[in-house]
Amino acid sequence: MLYYIFKTMFFCFSKFQKAGYLLTDVVKLGLHSLMLIAAVVAFTRLRRLDINQHPMSLLDDVLLFICLPAFFMETVLSMIATVNILNVIKSIDVIVMVVQVVIQTPLIMDGLRRCSNSKKLRRSKPGRELLMFLLIANVSMWLFNTFSYKSPESLDERYEFYGKVLWTVLGHISLPLIMFYRFHSSVCFADIWDSAYKPGEDH
Repeated sequence: MLYYIFKTMFFCFSKFQKAGYLLTDVVKLGLHSLMLIAAVVAFTRLRRLDINQHPMSLLDDVLLFICLPAFFMETVLSMIATVNILNVIKSIDVIVMVVQVVIQTPLIMDGLRRCSNSKKLRRSKPGRELLMFLLIANVSMWLFNTFSYKSPESLDERYEFYGKVLWTVLGHISLPLIMFYRFHSSVCFADIWDSAYKPGEDH
């Protein structure tokens, strides 16, 4: 919340616009990095859980995979622009973002197929706090994309490199799928947070 307040204040004064752009890039890089670390650690902890023999997650898998090309498209197009304009922070950010998504997707698929058949697992709940963090972080990224894409100035490097018309078209091809992925991921994490620590259907 404080980030959105400070960002608005920065963009209200033209002399602080550079600081506003830098703040946006640094916050996104920090959040993507934390999400990447959380996804890796959560993956290792969820592996301790039992496998649910009757999962109902095929539709969730399909919806997640449909969105992945949008992230690859966003990464490639952003890298071309940011490398040419020498924005190192944003270049690193888009790489971390796509790596995070590549790890998070199988994490969700695996988590939707987990359960806790033993009392020990139901009591210890390994990785549950990380699932809640990833849920909140994905909602945050969904909100970030919702507000930041309404202003062309928030993506100045890509508008500058591709031109306003071309990037408006390209951005609106990938944006809906990226936003849907973040929203759907948060729903899936909520489902995992609830169902993965309960006995499977056979118990």
